Amino acid sequence: MNFEEIKISSKEERDQFIELVIADDLIDDLYESIKKFDNPHGNRLAWVMTSISDKNDQILSKYVDDLITWLPGIKTQGIKRSLLRGLIHCPLSIDKEGEWVEFLFDILSSSETDIAVKVHSMELLSKYCEKYPELSQELIIILEDALPYYSAAGKVRAKRILKKFSN
Repeated sequence: MNFEEIKISSKEERDQFIELVIADDLIDDLYESIKKFDNPHGNRLAWVMTSISDKNDQILSKYVDDLITWLPGIKTQGIKRSLLRGLIHCPLSIDKEGEWVEFLFDILSSSETDIAVKVHSMELLSKYCEKYPELSQELIIILEDALPYYSAAGKVRAKRILKKFSN
């Protein structure tokens, strides 16, 4: 299937496309296409992938170690937001956990990153902090410093994570 020609501009079109991707077992093809488009089209494809992962929260699991090889170079914030959101329920990377931790801290520290991307990053990073408690102090410092600048949703998530690690 040529994902370049796919037009998705509404939830209805997205849902029809999801049915096609699932019926024809094109999830790997969809994933590979997302990697090719660092633009609004890639964002729409990532939206589809995240919508599929909402139905099967482990769908992105097999891509976790590959994602870290190309996601840091993506400039389209919506792609990062969608894919990080889809990873929330996946097992953490073991082989590339150092790269993930560094990438997630970089996102939280960047003034260029959208708050929605930061929210999903802090959630993923908190999972690594559960595994490696020594990382939690750095996460606490970053979240406390940035808290006044977060949106309402960002503040809620940050406060929940701060409460979790401040004990």
